[in-house]
Amino acid sequence: MDNMNLVFQMNKFVGDLHVFKTKVHNFHWNLVGEHFFVIHPMLDEIMSEIDEQIDSVAERLLMAGHRPHASLDVYLKHTVLSEVESKPYCAKEAVNLMLGDFKVLLAEINIIMKLAEKEDNQATLSLMTDIAALYQKHIWMFGAWLA
Repeated sequence: MDNMNLVFQMNKFVGDLHVFKTKVHNFHWNLVGEHFFVIHPMLDEIMSEIDEQIDSVAERLLMAGHRPHASLDVYLKHTVLSEVESKPYCAKEAVNLMLGDFKVLLAEINIIMKLAEKEDNQATLSLMTDIAALYQKHIWMFGAWLA
């Protein structure tokens, strides 16, 4: 992986994932209301998925001879996501906020995929395609639940 723009975008995505996981954890801790028993366990699953994605993207960077970012300060300087306050969230509000973040993250993935394709970096392209497919499914399911 010689394209430093690709390396930067992947590192930015690692930071985005850390910020996203913190937001999901916030919703998990602060969820209230009638849909608690449905959404609360789903948030656990999403946090586990994010952990796997962080590790996969970071390891892909390492395999390519680069170091993944590993600093909250750096993550917050480069993330495209915004933090949310610690307060009670009803299920619809939490799901709507996560839906928005999944859409933003999917756009970030598309940038990485274009750069990987341009470099003919099939391993990175495959990894990001798998994550993109999962996000597309979450976007569809969250949208259906909110309808």
